[in-house]
Amino acid sequence: MAEEWTAPPKASFLRSFLVAASMFPLYICLGALIGQSAGMLPQLLEEDSTIHINKNQATWIASLPTIGTCMSSAASGYLSDLFGRIRVVQAAYSFFAIGFATMMAADSFMLLALGRFLAGIGMGCYFSGNVYLSEVTPPKYRGALLTLNSVLCSCGLVYVYIVGGYYPWYIAAAATCLISIIGLTLTFSLYDSPVWLVRQNRLKTAAKSLRLVEISSNVETKLRKLQETAENHPKTDFTWKILGEPSVWKPFVMILALSILQNTSGFCIIIAYTVQFMWEFHSTYDPLHVTVAIGVMRLLAILVSFVLFQHFGRKTIGAVSGFGAAIFLLGVYGYLIFAPRVQLLSENQWIPIVLFLAFIFTSSLGIYPLPWILPFELFPIKVRGMMCGACLCALYLNTFVAVMLYYVLIDNLRLSGTILLFAAGSALFGIFSMTLLVETHRRTLDDIECTFASGRVT
Repeated sequence: MAEEWTAPPKASFLRSFLVAASMFPLYICLGALIGQSAGMLPQLLEEDSTIHINKNQATWIASLPTIGTCMSSAASGYLSDLFGRIRVVQAAYSFFAIGFATMMAADSFMLLALGRFLAGIGMGCYFSGNVYLSEVTPPKYRGALLTLNSVLCSCGLVYVYIVGGYYPWYIAAAATCLISIIGLTLTFSLYDSPVWLVRQNRLKTAAKSLRLVEISSNVETKLRKLQETAENHPKTDFTWKILGEPSVWKPFVMILALSILQNTSGFCIIIAYTVQFMWEFHSTYDPLHVTVAIGVMRLLAILVSFVLFQHFGRKTIGAVSGFGAAIFLLGVYGYLIFAPRVQLLSENQWIPIVLFLAFIFTSSLGIYPLPWILPFELFPIKVRGMMCGACLCALYLNTFVAVMLYYVLIDNLRLSGTILLFAAGSALFGIFSMTLLVETHRRTLDDIECTFASGRVT
């Protein structure tokens, strides 16, 4: 029976995939919200826009979702431990639906800002879907299904770039509201995570939940194993002393460092201001066309990473992504420096665009997904919900600061200096991944916890 646990039958992936499908609309809405400002802001800044905004208001529209996200992610971790993973996912869908509906009907900057803020609250609750998947799926498939988060987020990004860029932005808002409602409806067919249910002593419901992802002959074995794990890691009331345990504070510091380096690489800034950033190159290419190409390139990269996360370790992926992104950004920097002096370069304006697309591709392999995936693999069960919420709060807070600093960077460092800063951040991400990141590939959550407790870095 133990052999069945380590080598799940072929049906396990299909069953797990079908259960994970209820989370797919959640990730699409997440990507749509992240990329919405790229197509929305140029429309709102036009003179004939029905809602007139200035440069300062544009910055707030771009960054407001992260404020709502910081607020909700700080609480949603505790709430997912208290009420269950699925209930918080349903809250995420509800806030997405209300937020996008408010944006669709907005006729002023304040209503538009309110809608972005409410949708941001939904974004702060979405991580419970990842906690749910990490606790439902076998270790062999966990990395792949968690990576679907980034795949579908990229699909949402491409969708909102196209619909929100080539058509009025409120059409994309209406369509995303509908996607949220569909996702909310799907969640009512699920039971909560069997890990959470066992810890609530709801064994019959936990068995029903396991039957959604396991063949019948495996259910009793898995249920007994979950009971043993719950007995070995009993529920404890939260105390500040828990935060001082190595298995808690070390993963948090590691993820926080990755997040800072991720934002220093410029990836999140570029996604929020893609069209404006492309304008800085003064290229003859349409910035909106390049924006859509970036979205498609990111989607292709995430699809590649879906395979990579199945076969390669997190350390390898992070190092290749960081160093690769730095190399391509240095190529863009070199073009900006030498193009005015070399006629051949200045006449070939496709060169920085291709290099920039290559940067997006390599960044999407590891720089983007790693800080968002690792929290669901690193923390022990007794604080997983709470600490995943704390991590996401910190991640989005870092993103908020980075997005707010976009115009400060462009105005003070100019385009070439900003690109050089992003290259340095990418290289440091690669170095950190190669040296200090703890490997989680195909390891059980208990084994990962023991790694932090023992002080090993593997």
